[in-house]
Amino acid sequence: MYKRFTSHLFKFSKTYQLCRKSSQFEKSRISKMSNNAVLVQKFNPGTGSLEWDLQAENYDYTQEIARSGFADMLHDEERNLKYNLALQKALNLLKSKGKEAHVLDIGTGTGLLAMMAVKAKASSVTACETFQPMVKCSREVVAHNGFGDSINIIPKRSTEITVGHNKDMEQRANVLITEVFDTELIGEGAIGTFNHANQHLLTEDSIVIPARATIYVQLIESELVSSWNRSKPIPFNGQIIQPPSDVADCPGNGAVHDIQLAQLNPEHFKALSDPIPIFNFDWNSKEPIPNDDSKSVLLTSKSSGTAHAVLMWWTLDMDTEGEIVLSCAPPWAHPEGNELPWRDHWMQAIYYLPKDIRIKSEGEKLRLSGYHDEYSLWFGLETEASSSVVISRPFCDCSIHLAVSRPRLGQLNDNERNQKYLKALEKVVGSDTVCLTLGDGCLLGLIVAKLGAQKVYAVERNPHCRRVLQAWVKRNDLQDQITIMDGDLDKRKLDLKARTCVNLVLGEPVFESSVLPWHNLYFARWKNNVQHLLADGVTRILPGKAYLYAMAVEMKDLWKIRAPVRSTQEIELSVFDKLIESAIDSSDSQVEPHPLWEYPTRALSPAVQLMMLDLTTLSGKTEEILQVEGKVNLPVTGTLNGVALWIDWQLDENTAISGGPTAPATLGQNVQWDVHSKQAVYFTKDPVSFSEKDGKIMSYQISLIPETYEFKFKFSV
Repeated sequence: MYKRFTSHLFKFSKTYQLCRKSSQFEKSRISKMSNNAVLVQKFNPGTGSLEWDLQAENYDYTQEIARSGFADMLHDEERNLKYNLALQKALNLLKSKGKEAHVLDIGTGTGLLAMMAVKAKASSVTACETFQPMVKCSREVVAHNGFGDSINIIPKRSTEITVGHNKDMEQRANVLITEVFDTELIGEGAIGTFNHANQHLLTEDSIVIPARATIYVQLIESELVSSWNRSKPIPFNGQIIQPPSDVADCPGNGAVHDIQLAQLNPEHFKALSDPIPIFNFDWNSKEPIPNDDSKSVLLTSKSSGTAHAVLMWWTLDMDTEGEIVLSCAPPWAHPEGNELPWRDHWMQAIYYLPKDIRIKSEGEKLRLSGYHDEYSLWFGLETEASSSVVISRPFCDCSIHLAVSRPRLGQLNDNERNQKYLKALEKVVGSDTVCLTLGDGCLLGLIVAKLGAQKVYAVERNPHCRRVLQAWVKRNDLQDQITIMDGDLDKRKLDLKARTCVNLVLGEPVFESSVLPWHNLYFARWKNNVQHLLADGVTRILPGKAYLYAMAVEMKDLWKIRAPVRSTQEIELSVFDKLIESAIDSSDSQVEPHPLWEYPTRALSPAVQLMMLDLTTLSGKTEEILQVEGKVNLPVTGTLNGVALWIDWQLDENTAISGGPTAPATLGQNVQWDVHSKQAVYFTKDPVSFSEKDGKIMSYQISLIPETYEFKFKFSV
């Protein structure tokens, strides 16, 4: 869930000469470490550069554990219960036949499923795990529960396990229990894992848990969903900025778009078909499951409309008889309806159709084709009358899907957002305007040119973004007004006329390297780095100000990803909790990016402005730390388990672009968040429950290091 950066690890002695160049703080850190420390090279989104950070020797392990998401799975009580029930049923069946149960757990993680097998009186239990930090963790958890001598944990992939005398397994297992699924079902290699196990690790009469999986699909119309995949025309003042045909018609990339469909507003999509099964996987089959396969199903449309996408989810038959079913369906298709269990490790998915299909009326017959390779799925749609065509996996050939994220594409298509920029730009753009645009995938220069500006210099660091923007410029005949440049501006010179006339620096600002909302303050640093291109004292900066906001919230479910599990199915997991807590403390900030529109959050306080930053003067060159502190009342009953943080960008005195709520929050009610943005979430270490009569107050201390545009937060009640 959390974006990861590639880290390059270099060990060095604590007496290495580099220490001479370290600050006293860094020297202190080094002295407290073991004989070896680790230099980690990380990309800093706030500065746009690679930087070195000093970490403990086991940094790579602790961070991977902290961000692995194991806790989220362990909080899924339905998952844990149904695995346990299916396992007990299988072992009881073998016992009734007078057979011993030899259980294999593939991808054991904490060892939970293997310990369930021991508790269910299996004759022998073998588990394998390839992620070395979790191998160590599982052994500690298993030992803590008293099962250290009962489970053989093999630190290998299942496909590397050998069977026979004095080998990894003395004999083949007759029960397999495993959880190797993701939102796409097969994205973690389930097909290969089950095929190999059935052929090389299991007996002919083995029982596999789960026994089967079924993938369901549903056809929808949704302009919002479509906006995450296709570039739309930009209307303004009776004119239209048209996307290039190759951009408008591009099918996008084939990567799964996982999403919490329960939070997709029913007003934002229309079901064009009922849910229907399309793929079935028999994990117990001794015949290999094909890596590449396709299926076609006939649909009857429920309504007229335009088919934009396919919704997908799956179910598991945990037992052979299909009596124990685990469903990942959204509320309208789930057997429990709105009471469905929350999980973030298995969500639902959106697959975009290669082309939009117009459905003329209710009752129209359609053919939906599904395809999969070993790791991924894709879909195509045709009318029943059209000839069947094999659809290859979607591949972006317009570059925009390679350059920007789906939420970013949604931003570019957001007409309300674009109208705000237009409103602000109309006040400052004239025939004498020479504009410099800074950002990734920024199309605002097209609006500036259409408003009659003399010249626009559009700076794009990403070659894919440059290609896309060039196509937009050509499609709208703006080649004479817009010049596109790469991001290497340190020594670049504009022509003399522009050098004396640049009077507008413009950004949204959005950078694809940004992880947290304030990383887009890179706009201010970049603006400072191009001062040599600007006229002295006459340049307007838009946006001119950035406001950091916070809101105390009660998260319905998202808090679980940081919360201790303690125990599940009568198995103690406190050892795992301590490991995760230690890993988070040593490796991660308490602030993470999350699209909060997918995670219900109740407002426990009003939105509070923490800090205002003037982008016209913010230099990033001072070492002085900016600090603010204050208090906010918590006037409603609730449990404070997080603080939501976001940035508002001030375009002018009347217009702002918000990365937070789309409407003023009502205390005690769920907040409506922008669907194209990620907010930052500060997770409180210890949730605090209170009544509206308690008069609770949340205190905060905020500091900003201008040199890196990094914030430090402290909230307390």
